[in-house]
Amino acid sequence: MERGRRFGTLLRRWFRANGRDLPWRKTRDPYRVLVSELMLQQTQVSRVVPKYAEFLSTFPTLHDVARARPKRVTEAWAGLGYYARARNLHALAKVVTDHGRDAGGVLPADATALRALPGVGAYTAGAVSSFAYERRAELVDTNVARVLKRVFAPDVELKSGRGQKRLWSIARELLPRTGPATWTHNQALMELGALVCTARVARCGVCPVRSLCATVRQSDSRTV
Repeated sequence: MERGRRFGTLLRRWFRANGRDLPWRKTRDPYRVLVSELMLQQTQVSRVVPKYAEFLSTFPTLHDVARARPKRVTEAWAGLGYYARARNLHALAKVVTDHGRDAGGVLPADATALRALPGVGAYTAGAVSSFAYERRAELVDTNVARVLKRVFAPDVELKSGRGQKRLWSIARELLPRTGPATWTHNQALMELGALVCTARVARCGVCPVRSLCATVRQSDSRTV
């Protein structure tokens, strides 16, 4: 759809000029991408940045995680909270590396295969597939859901199963044709929700896709 293509063009152009310089955006290593995504769940970026480097220094590879005692992994996670994420990472590492016996064990590239691993939901699977392997994989987190709802489906109920299904469908429809472009597209969607189209304040005046936003159109029609 033309509107979707225009949305993607404007979004990616904005991201190239405004995206934050974050360490996990400089790697395509599946393990490092996974660690960043798990850490970022329910935790602010400012808290994750130093912990990300510290954790990877202690556990440079998935194999290192698998060979460590669970307590050691959770200790290295200290300060981030939600320790189930650390326990899930340890369990996942053991599955992928055959309980630490296979030093060459790597995460699969396919989102469906990733979802079969401990602690990996639909969003994390899409993120690893897209950000590590540059696959055409859609992803919807809280920020992305907010952006897609406001721009394309203002009447969607975010907390309903039907609403979530609709937003995932929109996310899929919006994907660029290539994997590398999808990497930028998905990062840009998340960034727009984090910096501009936020939960507290929708900064519509500086939004790169304002001209396409259904919520803005609804608001403008009410003031006429």
